Amino acid sequence: MLNWLKRTWMLLALVVAALVICGPCAAWIARTLGPAFAQTALIIDNLAGICLILLFCDFILDSRDQWGIFPSLNLDTAIDTAILGEPGEDGKRYSNPIACALVFLGAVVLLVAILFLAVPRAGAATLDNARPYLPVLSQSIDRSWPALQLRHLPAGQIEQESSWKTHATLKTSRELGRGLVQMTIAYDKSGRERFNIYRDAVRNKQLAAWDWQRDPYNVPFQMSFLVLQDHGNFAQVRPYCDNDSEAWKCTLVCYNAGEGRWLARLRQARRSGAPTGRWDGGLDQAYSHGETALLYGRPLYEAVNEYPRVIFKRAAKYQGLV
Repeated sequence: MLNWLKRTWMLLALVVAALVICGPCAAWIARTLGPAFAQTALIIDNLAGICLILLFCDFILDSRDQWGIFPSLNLDTAIDTAILGEPGEDGKRYSNPIACALVFLGAVVLLVAILFLAVPRAGAATLDNARPYLPVLSQSIDRSWPALQLRHLPAGQIEQESSWKTHATLKTSRELGRGLVQMTIAYDKSGRERFNIYRDAVRNKQLAAWDWQRDPYNVPFQMSFLVLQDHGNFAQVRPYCDNDSEAWKCTLVCYNAGEGRWLARLRQARRSGAPTGRWDGGLDQAYSHGETALLYGRPLYEAVNEYPRVIFKRAAKYQGLV
């Protein structure tokens, strides 16, 4: 068997690598791969930190000549005994399948315990980031859409778009997204502006005072834009949907992929006979051949279908907080 000292050093090297990649470089990952990867980077970073703490305890507390991974668990002896078995009367050692299974089960339980420790920390960190801005979002809803019932859904959008980072920026050759709600300027192949959501936004009287060129990341204006945009999209799609929940899913598609995408799905559903009054089990299946084109390495229709599902999942933690 590989010496446990070597194993520990290998694990230490992997943990340090994870910290370097998912700690200081987390912002780079989010900018390059999209805000959806920020939460993944945060979870891995938390796991790496837990492993480092365990290794540090091992250094300090383990007095064995060849210390193992954890201070209070003699894993090397346990695994040796499980694999090689206790010496018999003839002096030979026989493997014990039950012992092997128990050691494997213990390792699985340990990994699950680490995951349960890390994931809540990641969720708590997200809420900590959100708390200073939730009152601002609540005020925007009260001002622009006081009748909104599912008030927590815009919070889920902000988490998905920027992980509550006020200066989150996604820049590629084809688009520039900025701020909590990732307001976007799109460019054609020659670098000319194709559309600018800021220019459309300031046509609304509630946003007319926004000097977006000097202050594109302004938090109150960004949140007001989000609520106004959602309200307008919801009002348009609601007459075609069975209930508010399905209307919200279509609203989220409009926000993420554009109103034209929802209209194209609606037309395709009517042609194919798919249900038109709901997103799940209806419009989510009514995509055309054009949506099979790859976007960031996967079919466009997958990204479109995923957005409402992700927002509903992320928004659940904000119920009662907005």
